[in-house]
Amino acid sequence: MTDGHLSADVVRELIRTGEAKPLLAGTEVGPTWYADHWWYVPVGAADGADYQPADRELSAEFDRLRVRAQAIEDVQAELDGRQ
Repeated sequence: MTDGHLSADVVRELIRTGEAKPLLAGTEVGPTWYADHWWYVPVGAADGADYQPADRELSAEFDRLRVRAQAIEDVQAELDGRQ
């Protein structure tokens, strides 16, 4: 996997190639699913800080948020299909 950290540049490239998936579609900054883990930059980290893997509790929260975001994306796609 990694040494426990991923630079923002690496995460952007992983998203660009489809190897990683951001929590919110269309974004390239924020929690990102990669290599069977959620990766994030801790709140309050310095600009340019590396992503690190989320712990179990935070991963569960990201999972809950992803389900909600997917539901919104599904509704939006349905509405877009009606236009």
